[in-house]
Parts: sequence; structure tokens; C-alpha cells
Amino acid sequence: MSYPPPGTSEPNPSPTGYPTAPPPGTPYPQPGGPATWAPEQPVHRPPHGSVPPPRSNVLATTGLVLALVALVLCLIPIINLFAAVLALAGLVLGIVGLVQARPLGTGKGRSIAAIVVSSVAGVGVVVSQVFFVAALEELSTSLESTSVTSTAPAGAGADETPAGTAEDTTVGDDLSALVFGDAAVFEDGLEVGASVPVAFTPSDTSVGGEGFTQFVRVDLTLTNGTSEAFDPALTYVTLSSGGAEGTQVFDAASSIGSGPSTSLLPGQSVTFPVVFGVTDPADLTMEVDVGAWEYESVLFSTAG
Repeated sequence: MSYPPPGTSEPNPSPTGYPTAPPPGTPYPQPGGPATWAPEQPVHRPPHGSVPPPRSNVLATTGLVLALVALVLCLIPIINLFAAVLALAGLVLGIVGLVQARPLGTGKGRSIAAIVVSSVAGVGVVVSQVFFVAALEELSTSLESTSVTSTAPAGAGADETPAGTAEDTTVGDDLSALVFGDAAVFEDGLEVGASVPVAFTPSDTSVGGEGFTQFVRVDLTLTNGTSEAFDPALTYVTLSSGGAEGTQVFDAASSIGSGPSTSLLPGQSVTFPVVFGVTDPADLTMEVDVGAWEYESVLFSTAG
């Protein structure tokens, strides 16, 4: 039996018949020399069946944004009508986004949030609209229920309304029967009176009335017959003459200003003058507004 020469070795046979790895320290083969065993290097391969990243659920995001905007605007009167449209759109997009959430793998939470927020915004629109309509109806009822009475001046003739006798006139009726010198009494006790117009000559330092050559002065009297303090600062007066609008005159030298500003306690009254440039002093119509919401305007005219 012959043995291999020293320095050479053969790989140990394995039970499977395949060569095994060489022992440690075995040198790599030299060019032209016999082949020796080299360890196999690991090969990295991409995993099979990898899942692609989920796509974005645009409808769910859009529905949530619209729902949030609707929630912010739902309590603002008039604007909440636009909020109702946004809430409906957010609800529809939220439902569609929820249907697409499973195949897309994303957007389920945003879709549910859009549906919930849209529903809350819709309820807010309904509630705020009900309160707004109720407030308008209450205000309208309050204005319609307010009435005013006219009191003829003292010294009226036998065929006229006696002095101190009240003639009821409902707000909204024709108030042209109030002539200068009459007093209008509201249902709560507030009284508005206007004196007979008299000619007036503005001073050189007056302001207003440019373009007019004739001027009239009317003294207005406000009497607080109510049970609460009354603020006369909101009193607004206009006057027309001969079919043309008159212009108010302010004359500090004659103590003609913009009117009183101190509140009247119950039972108190105040009288202040107003001056207007007019076209025809014999044809005057004055409108006195003592409160834009609570009281109806009162008309005084020379055409009794």
C-alpha cells in the first residue's frame, strides 16, 4: 500500500459524498497549483414576497380638513349655511375614504374622525340656526308690539283733540298726523316732543347748511317715563323740506350742538335744539329716531 507524499492531503470524505471545508490554516491555492477548498461567501438576496409601502388615502385627509373647517364655522350665523355644505362634503368623503382604507392600507382613523367631526358640525349648524331664527322672531315681535301715542298741544280747537288727551297710534301706522308741537308717547312711557319750527340765523362760526339761505330751529324734548335709565345719545334727527333733504347746522356760538349724551333717570327730561338748512320753511318733515332697535321712528310735519 502506498501513502501520499508528505505535504499533500486530500479532503476528508463526508458521509454525503461532498467534500467538506478544509481545516483552518489551509493556504489558498497558488496559480498553477492544485485546487484547494475556499470558504463560500454569503450572498444577500432580496426577500421574496415583500409588501410595498401603503398608498396615501387622499379622500380621508380631505374629508377631515373640510369637517374641521365646518366645525369652526358652524356657530356663526349666516356663515353656518356654508359650514353645512362643508360638513356634508366632509361626511361623504369620510365614508368613501373609510371604504378605501382597507385596500389602501391607510386612512381608517382619519376617515372615522371626518365622519364624527362632520356629524358634530352638522348638529352645531342646526342648533345655531334655530337660536338665530328665534332671536330674530323675538326682536320682530318686540318691535311690532311697541306702540306710540300722540298728544295734541295745549290750546287745541274744539274740533281737535283736547289737550292732554292721548290718541293711540300703533307703530307702523302713518304717523304724519303728528304735527310740530305734538308729543309722541311710547308704550313704555318714553315721550318725544318737537316744538313749532322758528326761523334761525347761524353765526359766522357755524358749520353745516352750506348752500341754504333759510334755516329753522326746532326744540326737541325727551321725557323718560320708563322705569329704567334712558340714554339719549342715540337720538338721530333728519329733516326734509320742499322735497329736498335738509342739512343740519352746528353752531357753538348759539349752543347748537349734537344733542345730549347724559342718561335720563326715570321721570327726568331734557330739551335741546336742532337747526337745519331748508328749502321751504312751510313744508317740513322731521324724523326723530331715539333707538334703532327698541323704538320706532317718530315723524313730525307741518302738514297737520
